[in-house]
Amino acid sequence: MIGSIKSTFRDSAIYGFGNIAVKLVGLVLIPIYTDKKYFSTEEFGIIGMLDISGLVLLALLSFSLPQSFNRWYWDKEHRDNQKGIFFMTFTAQIIISAALCIALIPLSGNLSKILFQSADWTQAIIFLIVAMAIQAVNNTISSLMRLQSRSALYSITNIIKLVIVLVLTLYFILVQKMGIEGIYLAQVIGNTVFVVMLSPYTVRNCKLFFDFKTLKEMNVYGFPLFIAGVAAVLLSVIDRYTLNTMSVLRSVALYTLAVKLSSVIKLALVDSVKLAILPTFLKKMDSPDNTRFYSKILTYTSLVIMVAIVGVSLFSMEIIKLISTSKDFWGAIAIVPILSLSIFFINMREVTVYGLHITKKSRIVGSIVVAATIFSLIMNIILIPLWDITGAAIATLLSQLFYWTGCYVFAQKAFYVPYEMRKMFILFVTGALFSFSSLLLNDLDLAIRLPAKFFLAFIFPVVIYFFNFYDRVEIDAIKGFTRKWSSIRNLKKNLMSLKDIKDED
Repeated sequence: MIGSIKSTFRDSAIYGFGNIAVKLVGLVLIPIYTDKKYFSTEEFGIIGMLDISGLVLLALLSFSLPQSFNRWYWDKEHRDNQKGIFFMTFTAQIIISAALCIALIPLSGNLSKILFQSADWTQAIIFLIVAMAIQAVNNTISSLMRLQSRSALYSITNIIKLVIVLVLTLYFILVQKMGIEGIYLAQVIGNTVFVVMLSPYTVRNCKLFFDFKTLKEMNVYGFPLFIAGVAAVLLSVIDRYTLNTMSVLRSVALYTLAVKLSSVIKLALVDSVKLAILPTFLKKMDSPDNTRFYSKILTYTSLVIMVAIVGVSLFSMEIIKLISTSKDFWGAIAIVPILSLSIFFINMREVTVYGLHITKKSRIVGSIVVAATIFSLIMNIILIPLWDITGAAIATLLSQLFYWTGCYVFAQKAFYVPYEMRKMFILFVTGALFSFSSLLLNDLDLAIRLPAKFFLAFIFPVVIYFFNFYDRVEIDAIKGFTRKWSSIRNLKKNLMSLKDIKDED
């Protein structure tokens, strides 16, 4: 089990490096997006709305093919035909992407009017549709790289794509003065380069194969996940759609900035762990120590993520003042701790839901996420008129708690895992207290505020020790890790040792 955990965290670190690059690109662009020379506050709100609309489009375009592909790739009956399964999935994805492009592009003007009561953003929506169609194809290739544990290739190619997107976005905005249209044209080009760049890898992993019976089985399994995926995306974006309907674009802009900051944790940590653990989780389905492995993965990832939540929440004011060029956006500071804490439940759900995937009870996942989306809509409708963006943030936190609870209860019935829930409770309560303490410190002078925040960030992992959070073996492991990596002289040797970590079948 130790080898599996080490390899999982090694791959998580590599995926995390690539995902951090994604967020760095986003953070680099925020000073431009919030600069009134290029975009108004309302236009930043429009960018936020287009971004979340892109997520919805991507969920529709994917048709849950990556999830079905992940499950069938390691299925005992198809392990000798993995290239054929990939070819069939890849071909189906291209057909779906092309069909939905043909259907949606003529409606782009109507979509612009629905979202913004104006046809001015028709061209931007066309670029967005094409970019997401190509991204759906990219995701199929990315799924293959993750299943083959090609974490380095995954990160390198995605970083190259991101650099291209960043450079082109800056060029289109600063030089060509294209405004919002330039943002999404850059994504079209970047996604296209990704496909071309990985075409040799794609061809090497293809074998001509098409079996309607297998495809039907994948669709039967994947359709509930497709509904769940669309509902999950709606769950994550319904707060901004509701704000756009019930409030003003300025509120959408402030909320979008807070989401971008808090989502650094999700993209750099939660998503990275998810990418790394998926192959291991599926490979260990029949291993005798699998439940203990699943339990410890939840404990360790939750600890790392809560440390990040506390750090982001404590320094949210300093970060937002640093990256935003207008004081109009400083109102986003107050809701960062709330949105960051919602990430804690997202990670718990991503780990605990695997019990339902292993037992192929995907329909339950779909029902839970639909219920959570309805719950989120109700909470947003109730809370936004009361507290505007704060109400939307609270609705998000409650919705993610609701979503995780449903997945946890049903997954435990289908495939019981002895998760350490006492430790999860300690983490959340202590982490919440530390996170909200930032709101009490923000009025202090800088010379007092920064040392106080650094002190709180440093002592958080120590405080939970006094609640018996760590087992003796974990304390010994932490001491060993500290001794090993505190030596600068042995840094190269330690980094090279990561290559020798073997996963356990």
